Amino acid sequence: MRKLMAFILAVLMAMGMFVVCGESAAADGEFNPADYPIGYVTVIKSHPTIQTWIAGAAGKAEELGYPFYVFGVDSNNPAEAIALADAGIAQHGIKGIALCPMDESISSYAQKWSQLGVATVVAHVFEPESEGGPLATISCDAEVYGRLSAQEIGKQVGGKGTVAVTVGEYKQNEAITADAFIDEMAKSFPDIKVLAPQEEGFDTPIAIQRATSIIQANPDIVAAYSTTGAGPTTWATAQRNAGKKIIIISMDYTMPNLDLVKSGEVHALVAQPSVPEWARAVEILDMHFRGEPFEYKQVLPAPLITIDNVDDYYDLVNWTIEIMKKYN
Repeated sequence: MRKLMAFILAVLMAMGMFVVCGESAAADGEFNPADYPIGYVTVIKSHPTIQTWIAGAAGKAEELGYPFYVFGVDSNNPAEAIALADAGIAQHGIKGIALCPMDESISSYAQKWSQLGVATVVAHVFEPESEGGPLATISCDAEVYGRLSAQEIGKQVGGKGTVAVTVGEYKQNEAITADAFIDEMAKSFPDIKVLAPQEEGFDTPIAIQRATSIIQANPDIVAAYSTTGAGPTTWATAQRNAGKKIIIISMDYTMPNLDLVKSGEVHALVAQPSVPEWARAVEILDMHFRGEPFEYKQVLPAPLITIDNVDDYYDLVNWTIEIMKKYN
């Protein structure tokens, strides 16, 4: 556990100084976090990647002494999640929300809740600053890790062949990193043919079927870059179905994904800071309640996980699994 907490602390310290002041929600006298319940709002809450997001926020809330509630739905319908959150805010007296980037209406949700005295922080995307919008936005740089992934695949395949690009949905960070990947490939490896991005969706059997079809339709395919957390399973299964080994880079340090790197079926994962970014979201809510300063936009690193460093991430994932036993 000490190793795990040191790992998270090192990531958080890499973000630098905080310069924008929070607005104190605490009255005169001793501040008690128990008086400021925090909620987490999300769609597809059972998705392995989103489970790590929730765990990051929940673990930090527990550490700081805040009551924590998950307002999540199994569907990919933001309206359902927002309705659940609205009811939860009223029922539990929620004072702060960690908001999953469900669609393009993040600022409008934050503005609505702000009028009710509920502060909002969004992570995993960079949301433009707006009046009454989120207090802060936290993420890694999707363009940076898209280019990093292109460089790694280009080197692994020797600068030749066909490469597939798939996304869960072509929006927000997924679109940014897919476009950066394609651009970097064109600049650095002009002899590689990169296929136009295709959507996997979030239904695993359908995603696998689509990826398998891509391999079968492109006999010279040598690699795939998937921008979604289910991508490792999608492409590892697809290459088995098609009987063709390719270089796969995808997202997120869930246990199944780490196992695929360990087995050699997936070459690398982008270590999007699933735990640190959501832990940071709760820290910012805490700073806001206490009237302490913080910066609106905060950028965290997202290195590649390969066979060389995969073991470092197993402890972190085991920790998230233990945390989520309380919220599933």
